[in-house]
Amino acid sequence: MRRDVAVRLLGGPAVSGPRAADVVPGGVKSRTLLAALALDAGSAVSTERLMDYLWEKEPPRSAVKNLQLYASRLRRCLDAADAGLARLLVHVGHGYRLDVPAEAVDVLCAGGSLRRGVTCLKQGDPGGAVTALTAALSCWPVDGLVGLVPSGPMTAVAALWRERRIAAVEHLAAAKIALGAWEEAVYLLAPHASAHPTRESTQVLLMRALIHLGDRVGAIDVYQRLWRVLDSDLGIRPGGEARAVFEGLSSNA
Repeated sequence: MRRDVAVRLLGGPAVSGPRAADVVPGGVKSRTLLAALALDAGSAVSTERLMDYLWEKEPPRSAVKNLQLYASRLRRCLDAADAGLARLLVHVGHGYRLDVPAEAVDVLCAGGSLRRGVTCLKQGDPGGAVTALTAALSCWPVDGLVGLVPSGPMTAVAALWRERRIAAVEHLAAAKIALGAWEEAVYLLAPHASAHPTRESTQVLLMRALIHLGDRVGAIDVYQRLWRVLDSDLGIRPGGEARAVFEGLSSNA
Protein backbone atom coordinates (compact mmCIF):
# COMPACT_ATOMS: atom_id res chain seq x y z
CA MET A 1 0.00 0.00 0.00
CA ARG A 2 1.44 3.37 -1.05
CA ARG A 3 1.90 5.84 1.80
CA ASP A 4 3.77 8.50 -0.17
CA VAL A 5 0.68 9.48 -2.17
CA ALA A 6 -2.02 12.07 -1.47
CA VAL A 7 -5.54 11.92 -2.90
CA ARG A 8 -7.56 15.12 -2.96
CA LEU A 9 -11.33 14.97 -3.29
CA LEU A 10 -12.33 18.26 -1.66
CA GLY A 11 -12.46 20.94 -4.32
CA GLY A 12 -12.08 18.39 -7.15
CA PRO A 13 -10.40 14.95 -7.46
CA ALA A 14 -6.63 14.83 -7.93
CA VAL A 15 -3.71 12.56 -7.04
CA SER A 16 -0.17 13.57 -6.17
CA GLY A 17 2.95 11.52 -5.53
CA PRO A 18 6.70 11.92 -5.07
CA ARG A 19 7.21 12.73 -8.77
CA ALA A 20 3.79 14.09 -9.70
CA ALA A 21 1.61 16.82 -8.26
CA ASP A 22 -2.13 17.27 -8.78
CA VAL A 23 -2.80 14.68 -11.46
CA VAL A 24 -6.40 15.44 -12.45
CA PRO A 25 -8.20 12.67 -14.36
CA GLY A 26 -9.92 13.75 -17.55
CA GLY A 27 -13.63 13.04 -17.88
CA VAL A 28 -16.29 13.21 -15.21
CA LYS A 29 -16.75 9.41 -15.12
CA SER A 30 -13.06 8.76 -14.42
CA ARG A 31 -13.03 11.46 -11.74
CA THR A 32 -16.12 9.93 -10.15
CA LEU A 33 -14.52 6.48 -10.23
CA LEU A 34 -11.47 7.89 -8.43
CA ALA A 35 -13.68 9.57 -5.82
CA ALA A 36 -15.79 6.45 -5.25
CA LEU A 37 -12.68 4.33 -4.68
CA ALA A 38 -10.96 6.95 -2.52
CA LEU A 39 -13.97 7.15 -0.19
CA ASP A 40 -13.24 3.49 0.65
CA ALA A 41 -9.46 3.79 0.41
CA GLY A 42 -7.64 0.50 0.86
CA SER A 43 -10.82 -1.58 0.51
CA ALA A 44 -12.39 -3.30 -2.47
CA VAL A 45 -15.45 -1.58 -3.94
CA SER A 46 -17.77 -3.85 -5.89
CA THR A 47 -18.58 -3.30 -9.55
CA GLU A 48 -22.26 -2.96 -8.63
CA ARG A 49 -21.56 -0.18 -6.14
CA LEU A 50 -19.32 1.64 -8.58
CA MET A 51 -22.03 1.39 -11.22
CA ASP A 52 -24.45 3.02 -8.75
CA TYR A 53 -22.06 5.94 -8.32
CA LEU A 54 -21.66 6.32 -12.08
CA TRP A 55 -25.18 5.64 -13.36
CA GLU A 56 -27.39 5.12 -10.30
CA LYS A 57 -30.50 3.07 -11.23
CA GLU A 58 -30.10 3.11 -15.01
CA PRO A 59 -26.71 1.71 -16.05
CA PRO A 60 -26.32 1.03 -19.79
CA ARG A 61 -26.07 -2.53 -21.02
CA SER A 62 -22.38 -1.93 -21.60
CA ALA A 63 -21.85 -0.61 -18.04
CA VAL A 64 -19.30 -3.26 -17.03
CA LYS A 65 -17.21 -2.67 -20.16
CA ASN A 66 -17.57 1.07 -19.74
CA LEU A 67 -16.37 0.81 -16.14
CA GLN A 68 -13.33 -1.12 -17.36
CA LEU A 69 -12.70 1.63 -19.91
CA TYR A 70 -12.88 4.38 -17.27
CA ALA A 71 -10.53 2.40 -15.02
CA SER A 72 -8.11 2.00 -17.92
CA ARG A 73 -8.25 5.73 -18.66
CA LEU A 74 -7.62 6.53 -15.02
CA ARG A 75 -4.59 4.23 -14.98
CA ARG A 76 -3.19 5.82 -18.15
CA CYS A 77 -3.64 9.28 -16.65
CA LEU A 78 -1.79 8.24 -13.50
CA ASP A 79 0.88 6.40 -15.48
CA ALA A 80 1.55 9.43 -17.68
CA ALA A 81 2.42 11.47 -14.60
CA ASP A 82 4.30 8.79 -12.68
CA ALA A 83 4.47 5.13 -13.67
CA GLY A 84 4.25 4.13 -10.02
CA LEU A 85 0.87 5.80 -9.55
CA ALA A 86 -0.83 3.51 -12.08
CA ARG A 87 -0.40 0.63 -9.65
CA LEU A 88 -2.65 2.38 -7.12
CA LEU A 89 -5.72 1.17 -8.99
CA VAL A 90 -6.05 -2.57 -8.41
CA HIS A 91 -8.62 -4.90 -9.98
CA VAL A 92 -9.84 -7.32 -7.30
CA GLY A 93 -12.47 -9.98 -7.94
CA HIS A 94 -15.70 -8.23 -8.91
CA GLY A 95 -14.49 -4.71 -8.23
CA TYR A 96 -11.55 -2.37 -7.73
CA ARG A 97 -9.42 -1.02 -4.89
CA LEU A 98 -7.47 2.19 -4.52
CA ASP A 99 -4.32 0.99 -2.79
CA VAL A 100 -3.74 3.90 -0.39
CA PRO A 101 -4.41 4.26 3.35
CA ALA A 102 -7.36 6.31 4.57
CA GLU A 103 -5.07 9.02 5.92
CA ALA A 104 -3.84 9.70 2.37
CA VAL A 105 -7.31 10.91 1.32
CA ASP A 106 -8.06 14.48 2.35
CA VAL A 107 -11.75 14.00 3.10
CA LEU A 108 -11.11 10.91 5.24
CA CYS A 109 -8.25 12.65 7.04
CA ALA A 110 -10.52 15.63 7.72
CA GLY A 111 -13.19 13.28 9.02
CA GLY A 112 -10.71 11.68 11.40
CA SER A 113 -9.68 15.07 12.74
CA LEU A 114 -13.34 15.98 13.19
CA ARG A 115 -13.93 12.83 15.25
CA ARG A 116 -10.90 13.57 17.41
CA GLY A 117 -12.09 17.11 17.97
CA VAL A 118 -15.56 15.97 19.03
CA THR A 119 -14.01 13.44 21.41
CA CYS A 120 -11.82 16.16 22.96
CA LEU A 121 -14.88 18.36 23.50
CA LYS A 122 -16.77 15.53 25.19
CA GLN A 123 -13.77 14.86 27.42
CA GLY A 124 -13.53 18.50 28.49
CA ASP A 125 -10.43 19.32 26.46
CA PRO A 126 -11.35 22.38 24.34
CA GLY A 127 -7.67 23.10 23.57
CA GLY A 128 -7.25 19.68 22.01
CA ALA A 129 -10.54 20.15 20.18
CA VAL A 130 -9.34 23.44 18.66
CA THR A 131 -6.14 21.77 17.41
CA ALA A 132 -7.97 18.82 15.82
CA LEU A 133 -10.84 20.82 14.35
CA THR A 134 -8.54 23.50 12.93
CA ALA A 135 -6.60 20.71 11.22
CA ALA A 136 -9.83 19.31 9.79
CA LEU A 137 -11.00 22.63 8.38
CA SER A 138 -7.58 23.49 6.95
CA CYS A 139 -8.10 20.92 4.17
CA TRP A 140 -11.87 21.35 3.83
CA PRO A 141 -12.80 23.91 1.13
CA VAL A 142 -16.36 25.22 1.22
CA ASP A 143 -17.10 23.86 -2.26
CA GLY A 144 -16.57 20.27 -1.07
CA LEU A 145 -16.93 17.40 -3.55
CA VAL A 146 -17.25 18.89 -7.04
CA GLY A 147 -16.73 17.86 -10.66
CA LEU A 148 -18.41 14.46 -10.22
CA VAL A 149 -21.37 12.61 -11.74
CA PRO A 150 -24.51 14.01 -10.03
CA SER A 151 -25.91 10.55 -9.26
CA GLY A 152 -28.05 10.00 -6.19
CA PRO A 153 -25.35 8.12 -4.25
CA MET A 154 -22.62 10.66 -5.04
CA THR A 155 -24.94 13.59 -4.32
CA ALA A 156 -25.77 12.01 -0.95
CA VAL A 157 -22.07 11.62 -0.14
CA ALA A 158 -21.41 15.25 -1.07
CA ALA A 159 -24.31 16.40 1.14
CA LEU A 160 -23.01 14.29 4.03
CA TRP A 161 -19.56 15.90 3.86
CA ARG A 162 -21.06 19.39 3.57
CA GLU A 163 -23.02 18.67 6.75
CA ARG A 164 -19.89 17.41 8.49
CA ARG A 165 -18.00 20.55 7.56
CA ILE A 166 -20.72 22.73 9.07
CA ALA A 167 -20.61 20.55 12.19
CA ALA A 168 -16.83 20.99 12.35
CA VAL A 169 -17.26 24.78 12.29
CA GLU A 170 -19.83 24.58 15.09
CA HIS A 171 -17.66 22.32 17.24
CA LEU A 172 -14.65 24.59 16.71
CA ALA A 173 -16.73 27.60 17.72
CA ALA A 174 -17.96 25.76 20.82
CA ALA A 175 -14.35 24.95 21.77
CA LYS A 176 -13.31 28.58 21.31
CA ILE A 177 -16.24 29.74 23.46
CA ALA A 178 -15.14 27.30 26.16
CA LEU A 179 -11.63 28.79 26.01
CA GLY A 180 -12.96 32.35 26.21
CA ALA A 181 -11.98 33.19 22.62
CA TRP A 182 -15.36 34.77 22.01
CA GLU A 183 -14.36 37.20 19.28
CA GLU A 184 -12.78 34.35 17.32
CA ALA A 185 -15.97 32.33 17.73
CA VAL A 186 -18.10 35.21 16.41
CA TYR A 187 -15.73 35.67 13.46
CA LEU A 188 -16.01 31.96 12.68
CA LEU A 189 -19.77 31.71 13.12
CA ALA A 190 -21.04 34.92 11.51
CA PRO A 191 -20.65 33.87 7.84
CA HIS A 192 -22.11 30.43 8.56
CA ALA A 193 -25.07 31.95 10.38
CA SER A 194 -25.76 34.05 7.28
CA ALA A 195 -25.28 31.13 4.89
CA HIS A 196 -27.49 28.79 6.97
CA PRO A 197 -30.16 31.04 8.49
CA THR A 198 -32.47 28.16 9.53
CA ARG A 199 -29.72 26.15 11.27
CA GLU A 200 -30.56 26.73 14.92
CA SER A 201 -27.40 25.20 16.35
CA THR A 202 -25.25 27.76 14.54
CA GLN A 203 -27.49 30.66 15.56
CA VAL A 204 -27.51 29.55 19.22
CA LEU A 205 -23.71 29.36 19.32
CA LEU A 206 -23.48 32.81 17.77
CA MET A 207 -25.92 34.16 20.37
CA ARG A 208 -23.86 32.67 23.20
CA ALA A 209 -20.60 34.10 21.84
CA LEU A 210 -22.17 37.55 21.47
CA ILE A 211 -23.55 37.38 25.02
CA HIS A 212 -20.08 36.59 26.36
CA LEU A 213 -18.78 39.66 24.51
CA GLY A 214 -21.48 41.77 26.13
CA ASP A 215 -23.33 42.33 22.86
CA ARG A 216 -26.87 41.62 24.08
CA VAL A 217 -28.42 43.64 21.26
CA GLY A 218 -26.55 41.58 18.68
CA ALA A 219 -27.65 38.33 20.34
CA ILE A 220 -31.30 39.46 20.38
CA ASP A 221 -31.01 40.43 16.70
CA VAL A 222 -29.72 36.93 15.85
CA TYR A 223 -32.71 35.37 17.63
CA GLN A 224 -35.22 37.67 15.95
CA ARG A 225 -33.77 36.90 12.51
CA LEU A 226 -33.96 33.19 13.30
CA TRP A 227 -37.58 33.57 14.41
CA ARG A 228 -38.53 35.42 11.22
CA VAL A 229 -36.84 33.04 8.79
CA LEU A 230 -38.19 29.91 10.51
CA ASP A 231 -41.68 31.38 10.55
CA SER A 232 -41.63 32.52 6.92
CA ASP A 233 -39.73 29.59 5.36
CA LEU A 234 -40.82 26.62 7.45
CA GLY A 235 -43.83 27.79 9.44
CA ILE A 236 -42.23 26.85 12.75
CA ARG A 237 -40.77 28.65 15.78
CA PRO A 238 -37.26 28.41 17.27
CA GLY A 239 -36.58 25.35 19.39
CA GLY A 240 -36.15 25.08 23.12
CA GLU A 241 -32.44 25.91 23.33
CA ALA A 242 -32.75 29.07 21.25
CA ARG A 243 -35.80 30.18 23.23
CA ALA A 244 -34.03 29.50 26.53
CA VAL A 245 -31.05 31.66 25.54
CA PHE A 246 -33.37 34.44 24.39
CA GLU A 247 -35.54 34.25 27.48
CA GLY A 248 -32.42 34.43 29.63
CA LEU A 249 -31.53 37.65 27.84
CA SER A 250 -35.01 39.05 28.39
CA SER A 251 -35.11 38.14 32.06
CA ASN A 252 -31.75 39.79 32.69
CA ALA A 253 -32.62 42.97 30.80
